[in-house]
Amino acid sequence: MKRPLIVLALFAFVFAASLAADTSEYYPVRVNIVKIYAHADGYRVLYRKGTADVAEVYIPAKWFSSGGKAALIRGSEPSYPYLVVFYKEGKFDHLRLYVVADTKDQSWGILEPALGKDKFGGEDIKLEF
Repeated sequence: MKRPLIVLALFAFVFAASLAADTSEYYPVRVNIVKIYAHADGYRVLYRKGTADVAEVYIPAKWFSSGGKAALIRGSEPSYPYLVVFYKEGKFDHLRLYVVADTKDQSWGILEPALGKDKFGGEDIKLEF
């Protein structure tokens, strides 16, 4: 008698956990990165927009602090580099920047100081599609 109750409770727990996993308050948007330019004030990221176009976004360095709006994840996965922007209730909340760990990789570049001046001051990111 105990086994059927245990099995039933286990199925109920798994079903409830799967329902909870499907409902999230965040809406993630993933874009493939063409090039990342490092700058003293942050990162300029060129990403694919549609099938043939490229758009850019400037991510301030201050967002990458502990508890900030951004996380930089370094690795060597074949899918790197890419960017995931999380929206909550239709507004930007935070992002994760997945980059190739080796900064000598062709996906990395350096942004000249003059070109990045006054570009990293925003508090929001709006991706173009």
